[in-house]
Amino acid sequence: MPSLEFTARRALSVLSPALLLGLVLPACRDSKGGPQGVRLVPSSLGANGCSGPDQTFAPPQTPTAVPLATLVPGPFSQLAAAGDSETLFATGAGATLVQIDVSGALPVETELLSAGEVDQLLAGAGIAAAAELSGLCVLDAGTLLAVEHASNTILAVDRSGVGAPAFFAGRPSSVGGFADGLALGVPGAGQARFHFDGPTALLATDASVGFVLVADTGNHAVRRIGQGFVGTLAGSGAPFFADGDLSGAGFDSPVGLTLTCSGTLLVSESGAAGVGGHRLRQIVLGPATFFGQAGTVITRAGNGTDATLQGDGVAASLSGPVAVLSTADQDTYWIDSESGILRRMRGAADASDCPLWSDCATAVTAGGDFTPGGVLSLAQTPAGVLYVLDADAGTLLRVTP
Repeated sequence: MPSLEFTARRALSVLSPALLLGLVLPACRDSKGGPQGVRLVPSSLGANGCSGPDQTFAPPQTPTAVPLATLVPGPFSQLAAAGDSETLFATGAGATLVQIDVSGALPVETELLSAGEVDQLLAGAGIAAAAELSGLCVLDAGTLLAVEHASNTILAVDRSGVGAPAFFAGRPSSVGGFADGLALGVPGAGQARFHFDGPTALLATDASVGFVLVADTGNHAVRRIGQGFVGTLAGSGAPFFADGDLSGAGFDSPVGLTLTCSGTLLVSESGAAGVGGHRLRQIVLGPATFFGQAGTVITRAGNGTDATLQGDGVAASLSGPVAVLSTADQDTYWIDSESGILRRMRGAADASDCPLWSDCATAVTAGGDFTPGGVLSLAQTPAGVLYVLDADAGTLLRVTP
């Protein structure tokens, strides 16, 4: 009988990345019935894309701190929201994970992962370094996914807090890698590799699409997980900037992912490598073919200049944009991490402004909304309430009045 390793290698040899992607991506069809492209549908259970109603601001508007008793933010802490309740999830120091019910007058916190739980999992895989969690998303009604940095893997976490954490994708390794293949399986048998360098993002699509998108920051790539395999959607493993055909597109440290209600993927890139970045990019997928995944990448906002400057499209400047999030009314929000300022893109002209202030120049002069240069994340609950986790300040803030 063939070995598991032989079987895995044989499966990978006959299925190209494009065909693997085609197994999990439904193609939209035009009025003539021909393939037109792929519509990426955001998960209704995880409010990381196309979430909540539009916002109404009254500049100058100051976010308010949310009192917390359990969550202690760590150096890579990130925030996510459920799509089925007024619930936030946040990773904390010591690889903890906390659920925060914000439906009442005061938040109610429930610890889903306590300190040491993930360390035990890593020790079983031969990883001695202390665990550190960052980006997370809601996979389904019972499971959360979280990025784990010490092992360069993605973990599955029981949403009820009862079950133990488990590896979901990636070969556990203290040294990051860049390889497509089996999400899990026999090490060395084509198992996928990630390289998570700093805070990053996960985004689950609807069950009808059935895969998870990953901002693989250290590999300067956008990856996807579906039907037990990991593939590369865009990016080459090296930092550079290039729009155009999907196969030749380049990114510099992608750190944020969101899906618009029209089914396009937006990627924010921080520019940590200093080669490109400081942009908001858009990926539109065409049909998968035997020769590769068709699609295009364009820049929606930013011109590579590291600055918080309002304007339309590429006339605007962005400063380390993170935590991009699209609303049901097609507005898009993110945080310029270098200046600590909430940004918004809206309208046919893709006008980018600083919604908590009369203009971006005033916001910069005032010192921003959150810790400049800090680790920041953004989430919106189904009721339309925006929250920001400022890890450096150790504070959860409510933006919506």
